[in-house]
Amino acid sequence: MMTIRKLLAAAAAILPCISAAADNLTLRAWGEDSILWYDEQTEVYYLSDTPYSAKKEIFTFIKQDGWESRYYTTFLMPSGDVLFVFDTQFEGGTYTEQQIAAPYSVEIDNIHRRNPIVAVASEGYKQYVIDFGDRLKPTGWLQNCGPHYSYRYNALYFAEYTRANLRSCNGWKVSGDLRNPDNWQIKASRMIDFPYKVGTKHFHTAQEDPYTGAMYYTTGDRNAAIYASRDGENFSQLDKDDRAKWRMLNAVFTKDYMWWASDDWRANHHFWRCARGADGVIDPEKIEDLFLFPDFGDGDSKATYGNIYFEKFNAILFLDRWDGGLEKFNDLPVYLYDIDEGKMIHLTDVHRNTVCPTNIPWGFRCRAMEMHPKGDKAVISFDSLHPNDMMLPGNENARTAVRNVVITLRKKGPADYELTFQPL
Repeated sequence: MMTIRKLLAAAAAILPCISAAADNLTLRAWGEDSILWYDEQTEVYYLSDTPYSAKKEIFTFIKQDGWESRYYTTFLMPSGDVLFVFDTQFEGGTYTEQQIAAPYSVEIDNIHRRNPIVAVASEGYKQYVIDFGDRLKPTGWLQNCGPHYSYRYNALYFAEYTRANLRSCNGWKVSGDLRNPDNWQIKASRMIDFPYKVGTKHFHTAQEDPYTGAMYYTTGDRNAAIYASRDGENFSQLDKDDRAKWRMLNAVFTKDYMWWASDDWRANHHFWRCARGADGVIDPEKIEDLFLFPDFGDGDSKATYGNIYFEKFNAILFLDRWDGGLEKFNDLPVYLYDIDEGKMIHLTDVHRNTVCPTNIPWGFRCRAMEMHPKGDKAVISFDSLHPNDMMLPGNENARTAVRNVVITLRKKGPADYELTFQPL
C-alpha cells in the first residue's frame, strides 16, 4: 500500500517549509508516517515526517457555520486524508426536561450534532462535508485518545466523548470511502444518564490488541464499562459496570497482559493488569490490582490521563491531572511502572504554573499525546482549549507559552530512572 509520505511527496515538494516558530503550532494528530500540525490563529495545517523535522503547509481549514477547527477532533488517515468530527461538548447546553422525558429519537439526539468534514489529500485537500441527512451524526472523541485505525480490519474505530447536550454515546467503525455515510456504523451504544454525571456520560476510547486483534471500547464515568470484539465487528460488554476497573482513557498491551491506570480518584485510582482468555480477549476473572495511587485526602481528584508505554525500557509512564481546582494541590506526582522489575517508581513532581488560576483543573490533559514512543522520548501537545498549566521549562509565565513538550526518560540502573521535560 502506498504510504502517506509517498502519496504526498510530489505535492509537498513544491510547498515551502514553514518558518514560523514551533511554539505557534500544535501537534494535532499522528499518522502512519507523518505528523499533522495546525496554527490555531490562522487555521493553516502542516505535515512533517517526524515531530522533530521540517513542516510543510498543506491547506487552510474552511470554517463551517463559524466553527473553527479546534472545535473538531481530527484524524490523519493512512490515505493522507484529514478527518474532522465536530466535538459537541464545546457547544454546551443541555436538554430540556421535556426532551429528556420524551422517547429516544435520532431527531432529538441530533440537535447538537453536526456533519463531519474530510479534506481529501489526492484532491489537494479539498474539503467535503459528509451529509448524514436524517441519520445520527457522529460526535468527536476525547482529545488525546479515543480514535484508532486498524490495519487488520482496514477501518477507523472511534469513541464519542459526549456531554449533557446529547442523548446517546457510541462507538463507531468507519471503513471504505469516508464520504459515504453508509460506511459509518455504530458498534456499541449507551444512553446518557440524566442528571448528567450520575452514571454513563460518554465513551472514552477505542483500541486494538496488536497481539490478538481484539478490539475494545470503554465508557465512563461512574457507569464505566468495557466492550470487546474478537473480530472487529461484533461487540459485547465483558463485565458489569465498575468505575474503578474499567474507567480508563487508554491501555497498554504487551505479550501477556493488558495494563492501565484508572481515570478516577482516591479509592478508585488503581493500576491494573489483565491476562487474556483462550479467545484472545482479556478475561475479567484474571484482573489484578497492582497498585493504589497515594490518596492526598479530602478534595483529591487526581486521575490518569495517559498511560505511555516506553517499549525501549518495558515501562509505563502515567500522566495525571488534578480534575478539581483546589489551591492546596500545587504538586502533581509522576509515576512509572517498571514491568521487568515489577516496581512502581515515583519519578518526580510537576508544579502548577504561577499564572494558572488555582480554581481550575490542571495537569496532563493534552491535545495530543504520543502513547507508543519508539525510543526514549515522547511528545505531548497543548492548545488554548487544553492549555499547558504546568511549571515546565519555557512555560513559567504564560499558560500556553510552550505548546509542544518533549518528555525524555533515561534509565540509570535497575528501577532507577530520570524524567525531564523540554520544549520541542
